[in-house]
Amino acid sequence: MTMNEDTLFLIYELIDVIISGLTNGSVYALMAVGLTLVYGVTKAFNFAYGSFFNLGGYFAWIMINFVGLVGGYFSVFLAVVPLMFAVGYALEKTMVAPLRKRDEWEMKVMMLTLGLALFMDNLYAVVFGGRVKSLPAILEGTLETGNLVFSYQDIMIFFLSISGILLFGWILNNTRTGMAVQAVAQNPEGARIVGIPKNRIFAATFAISTAMVGFGGILLSQKYFISPMSGGAIMIKSWVITAFGGMGSIRGGLYAAFIIGMLEAFVGWTFGMSYGMIALFVLLLTTLAVRPQGLMGKG
Repeated sequence: MTMNEDTLFLIYELIDVIISGLTNGSVYALMAVGLTLVYGVTKAFNFAYGSFFNLGGYFAWIMINFVGLVGGYFSVFLAVVPLMFAVGYALEKTMVAPLRKRDEWEMKVMMLTLGLALFMDNLYAVVFGGRVKSLPAILEGTLETGNLVFSYQDIMIFFLSISGILLFGWILNNTRTGMAVQAVAQNPEGARIVGIPKNRIFAATFAISTAMVGFGGILLSQKYFISPMSGGAIMIKSWVITAFGGMGSIRGGLYAAFIIGMLEAFVGWTFGMSYGMIALFVLLLTTLAVRPQGLMGKG
């Protein structure tokens, strides 16, 4: 190969890495926004978040394999996302709400969700077995532009993730529930005084975040695999993104998700995928040492 061909090959590889980073980053952003929302409103961290990511993937797998793709992936989203919303709402009402009547309930909720994550992951192993499951691509084929080749699957995952984030932003800024969520996050006592039903907002927050991570589970499980324990890695990434962006900062979580998606892609390309998690923790520890409140958290 000539020097020019070597350079072109490197450029094409870099573009592939960037696309991979943007695709993963968009899904991470979708999930991080939901986790940040829960923390911002309740000041409690949902450790079962990764397990709900898996649940969305498993629900989609069940529907595809036992119901079929009538109507394509649209029917999967139409069935699974509202189902995940209902699961999140039921979780908050039956398990989280009773704890809010106790002292230091935020810590108790974190312990509850940690135990729930262990239960759910082991339940997946019993019900679905230890072997990995896979979802078909949302759209087959590639888009070729000159010597560049783009996967339709990556394009659709990116588009749907961004659409989900924009829809979430619209709900947050243009609906009564969304504005009430913001009010509770900014000033819980003030929200209570003006008559905002805090209990209902807490339930809505858990439901929305669970629907978002379930949606992310459907999208990302097409690129990778679903296994009983794969939610653990997603939980760690979501936590790193939330802490790196600034606890409770949705904008910080969005920035952090894309930064970490790109970092993960470049580290995987340079050193191998096994080093990706190490790089995330190095980034997090460095950030916390220099700016403990994260990128956009309040000091």
